[in-house]
Amino acid sequence: MTKKRDLVKKSKEISALFSSFKKKSVKKKRNQSIENKLPELKKMRRKKMQQRLTLLLLLFSFAILTVVYFISPLSKIEKISVSGANEVTEQSIINASQIKSGESLWETFFSKKEKEQLIKKQLSQVKSMDLKFDSINSYELAIAEYKTVAYLEKKDTYYNILENGKIVNESRKVSIGNQPIFVNFKEGKVLNDMIEQYDKLKETIHNSISEIEYEPSKTDPYLIKIYMNDGNQVIASITSFAEKMVYYPDIVQKIGEENGIINIEVGIYFFPFESVIPEINEDK
Repeated sequence: MTKKRDLVKKSKEISALFSSFKKKSVKKKRNQSIENKLPELKKMRRKKMQQRLTLLLLLFSFAILTVVYFISPLSKIEKISVSGANEVTEQSIINASQIKSGESLWETFFSKKEKEQLIKKQLSQVKSMDLKFDSINSYELAIAEYKTVAYLEKKDTYYNILENGKIVNESRKVSIGNQPIFVNFKEGKVLNDMIEQYDKLKETIHNSISEIEYEPSKTDPYLIKIYMNDGNQVIASITSFAEKMVYYPDIVQKIGEENGIINIEVGIYFFPFESVIPEINEDK
């Protein structure tokens, strides 16, 4: 019985000794693992610190460069140029935009819509304006214009009539180019319809028209008289003007060199100047 107890006791001692050895081995391995990882952890920490330091240096440098840029002449407008302007002068566009040399480059850039509205409000010929960089600190005002389709004659002075139906409030003593002279027109539906009809004609017929006079009557509020460059006069209605004027070259070919009045308001009639000319406007 005593021997049995001794065996059990020795067995427990051996088991305890083995357990203790095992714990020491595990602990030793753990310590070795931590010791192996320490250099890697230090390396990773150093790398992160370097990255943070680099980022801070970059941000600081950017802030310094930004401050230097905005106090330098490079952030100010040096030169302003204009492109695409034919109907108006370049200087009038610059004046209307209120953009000046020496002003903030970026403040002007971010207010370009406002600058466009200023130009369009003062210069009705301007359709749109695009603000472009011409160089590192210079701007180009790229202009798109409404073209002049005719000139309104009023008391021996002439006013540009634009393709959008607007009459420019700026007179001149003579008309420029091959555009026809319009008489007795004003802004509104009649003028817009006249421009639309005129635009449908071929260039050859455009060039043959000298003057278009608006002469409404009781029976036709759209009646017009056209003075041709070849000496003929044409009576027509705005509503059918483009449709009927297509035949003008054929009509002229048939009547030959004789000049007169060609009425295309309803049908097509020709009255030589030598004959008795009916009173066109007797029913006004």
